[in-house]
Amino acid sequence: MEVDVVKFKRPKKHNALDLEHLKEIYEDFESCKNAVVIYGEPSFCSGIDLDYFREAEEDEIVEFAELANSLILKICSHPKPVVAFVKGYAIGAGFSIALACDSIIADENAVFSTGFAKLGIAPDMGVSYLLPRVVGLKKALYLLMSAERITAEKAYELGIVQSFGELEDAIKVARELNGNSVKYIKELVYSGLKEHIEKEKTLALKSIGEIRGK
Repeated sequence: MEVDVVKFKRPKKHNALDLEHLKEIYEDFESCKNAVVIYGEPSFCSGIDLDYFREAEEDEIVEFAELANSLILKICSHPKPVVAFVKGYAIGAGFSIALACDSIIADENAVFSTGFAKLGIAPDMGVSYLLPRVVGLKKALYLLMSAERITAEKAYELGIVQSFGELEDAIKVARELNGNSVKYIKELVYSGLKEHIEKEKTLALKSIGEIRGK
């Protein structure tokens, strides 16, 4: 069975996202027809590019938020398994993308963080919906409010990471999980996500306006 691979494209920036990079990843994922593995080198994705975030105009930030949240919904509604292979950093938007995948295989040196609170903005891209369902309410609140960076071992203990391995292991898991029932399982498990993401996006944009003094 074929597995499509989506790779982040800004390795020199630890695959930080600006609008152009996000568009590339969205288009790459949208073209996938099979099970998917998403990964990056040397890091999965270190979140939004802070230089871009500081300099972008309001309309660009709105477009970024729209597209980022659409990507999460695309991942969660993809009718085949989607697996993240995480090495290096998965922070903020990168963490959200990994968490939206059906399984996370991690390098033992990977680092995870919700990230958003460090920027003073509301959690976005499905993280406040998905994380409590993975780790429980109180642990999720702590991770969201503190934006603490956690090791791959800690992420494994919390249930965020399924197992440790390499890219090939993630591809193997994507093949193993595939089956006719996947699309139905995901429709049931992710029920209510779309409405929650809309609220997240609204609050994220509101909080960005607050820290920008608008």
